[in-house]
Amino acid sequence: MRHKTVPAVFASFFLLTSLISPVWAAEPSVSAAGAILIDAATGTVIYEKNADERRLIASTTKIMTALVVLDSCADLDRIVEVPDGAAGIEGSSMYLKAGQAVSVRDLLYGLLLKSGNDAAVALAVHCAGSVEDFAAKMNEKAAALGMQNSSFRNPHGLNAEHHYSTARDMAVLTRAAHENETFTRIVSSKYAKFNGITIKNHNRMLWSYAGADGVKTGYTVNAGRCLVSSATRDGMRLIAVTLNDHDDWADHTGMLDFGFENYTLKTLCLEDTAFAVIPALGGGDVTVKAARTEVILLPREKAGRLEIDITLPRYLWPPVILGQRVGMLKATLDGEVLAECPLLAY
Repeated sequence: MRHKTVPAVFASFFLLTSLISPVWAAEPSVSAAGAILIDAATGTVIYEKNADERRLIASTTKIMTALVVLDSCADLDRIVEVPDGAAGIEGSSMYLKAGQAVSVRDLLYGLLLKSGNDAAVALAVHCAGSVEDFAAKMNEKAAALGMQNSSFRNPHGLNAEHHYSTARDMAVLTRAAHENETFTRIVSSKYAKFNGITIKNHNRMLWSYAGADGVKTGYTVNAGRCLVSSATRDGMRLIAVTLNDHDDWADHTGMLDFGFENYTLKTLCLEDTAFAVIPALGGGDVTVKAARTEVILLPREKAGRLEIDITLPRYLWPPVILGQRVGMLKATLDGEVLAECPLLAY
């Protein structure tokens, strides 16, 4: 690993420690019809199987429901009057009654932990006026996230024509949802209280997998078992998705283990953090900062071969303009450029 033209006082910040290379494990064997494993920070795909096949997604739909609610109805203490259409809906339920007053917060916990279809309808009507209008919001959000193979017709995931997604799109969705701290707090909760009753999260991964912090289960006869899970270890969060999988708990354990055992995150630079100080001709010093945060995912067996090239001048000619590009950071692995980041004057 080598560094170029970096003042010694700053070079250590960017020095990436070589890791002992483990024996490279075979890719996991997954029984799902569609599956994917990604790194949440970079979006890098670690493993996939039929990841772009459109499939029914059952109650994993509620990840999108929750995200749309958090985007458009952010007041979690707002009281919702349960509409007639929510009470008694088929499938998993919070057992809400028509006219009952419930906070958005309680409905979100019931939606994501207990998978309440009644909570989904109550939230949809509250946020959009109707299930149909809420589904339109779901599709708008899907388009904004680049979910090109997804279509939503309801907020709960019960079978409906033109209601589908893919493993890849669900990973994209979950990555975006995890950027919302409220979403992460809810889906990582094992229990919640509602009306004096304890609600237990359906996601068994929270108990069985170290570092698990989400996300959502799903099942209908037509969709089969669907599961989106996530786990974080040593600052790296992985997201796993399986659709129509009869052995989902074991498959997710295997997928996540494969990712954590064989990959590592490397932070190359941090946005707005002092990177170097360069003297300007005529007097004064110029602080150099990275234009953005750059993080890359690496196979552990190759991490020791990562090369960081940093190009900076020994001094700057005035006038130096704020935000002016004065250098470049480039990361390469076995001759392939993995990332480049401009270095700017501040």
